[in-house]
Amino acid sequence: MRKQWSMVGAIILFLGVAILSVLNVEPVPVNFGFAEVEWPLIVIIFVSVLLGALIATLLSTYKMYTDQRKSKHQKADSSSKTSKIPSSKKTRSNKDEFDKDDSDKVSTESHSEKNDIL
Repeated sequence: MRKQWSMVGAIILFLGVAILSVLNVEPVPVNFGFAEVEWPLIVIIFVSVLLGALIATLLSTYKMYTDQRKSKHQKADSSSKTSKIPSSKKTRSNKDEFDKDDSDKVSTESHSEKNDIL
């Protein structure tokens, strides 16, 4: 639906430019600062519309590109944060397992020392 509305808008814009250009065909002086030329007004209108469309396209493309990069960096940051949290923190069950392993080692060592003494 959105593409249809943009197509309708483009057609209306094109018709408006075409009507304006047909009504304004007489030559007009254009001053570039270093040179002055006389061009038909139709050429000036078309060039102005094309430059405006080009600038709008470039700006929207740049905005899309920066938004994509920003979302990529946010996804990368959030995934790296979630992957670091479990490895850096010991959960209660992991801590209990480590404590049990340590206590088993101590009891085994003390039992072997008793046997060495005897």
